Amino acid sequence: MEEKDIGYLIKNINDKLKVKADADLKHSNLTLAQSRVLAFLDRRGGQATQKEIEVYLEVSHPTVVGIISRMKQNGHLRCWVDETDKRNKIVALTEQAKALGEEMEQRISANEKMLLASLSEADIKKLKQLLLIIYNNLE
Repeated sequence: MEEKDIGYLIKNINDKLKVKADADLKHSNLTLAQSRVLAFLDRRGGQATQKEIEVYLEVSHPTVVGIISRMKQNGHLRCWVDETDKRNKIVALTEQAKALGEEMEQRISANEKMLLASLSEADIKKLKQLLLIIYNNLE
């Protein structure tokens, strides 16, 4: 078997996770990126600024605008300008999306368990440490 470099493996793992997640989320009319926004907002009490979402997802402003726009069209989000700071846009979950929030957290947890099923707790801890080192090298 041909040995694959680490970057190749990381990219292909990411691609496979995205395909699986998008298939799992199709029934909810969500993509993986949208489910991450939903889970983030759910953990934040249902709302955050658009900038906070940008920072959390580590994507550009136009990318977040597109994600939020599609989620708004699908009835998952509502948005308004922050009255205390007009530069900020507040993004909040709709009642429909709040119902999905817990489901998203459960799916994320189940997928993580499946992904790491054959690893020991020590392996998982070491993997997280190593991935954080690699991640920080790219900063």
